Amino acid sequence: MKNQIKYLQNIFYDLLNDYGRVYIIVKHSDRTTIGNRGFTEEEKEKGLILTFNNKNYKSLQWTEDGSIITSLGFGTGNKPENCFLHCDDIVAVYSPDAKVKLDRWDMLSMEDSSAYSQNAQKSKRITSDEKRKIVSLDNFRKAKA
Repeated sequence: MKNQIKYLQNIFYDLLNDYGRVYIIVKHSDRTTIGNRGFTEEEKEKGLILTFNNKNYKSLQWTEDGSIITSLGFGTGNKPENCFLHCDDIVAVYSPDAKVKLDRWDMLSMEDSSAYSQNAQKSKRITSDEKRKIVSLDNFRKAKA
């Protein structure tokens, strides 16, 4: 089991036991299934936030690789849907009641991280226009006697 998933699993149960409610953020992929309901188009783009409390899930099981198998209730009727949350699609666990959120940073793809580092390098460069606006303090310093 990945270390990140093990931390998520531990904090999941701690938050559920202490506060009675915990949220999991799941990204869309072909490996994760949300019963017959599936993902909406918006959820495919932005991800899905699943709420777990003592009344809306049955038979929650974490597999050895960190995936979750459960039957989770959706909607006002709490209609049960069989769910499989693949370990690589679990993005975060959080609780607004506890004011705690644990994100997985290993979820950033290499493209995202390289784009981030390129943007950071671009922001550090000083253009010639900006150089003209910089005032040197050499003329204003007092000479030591």
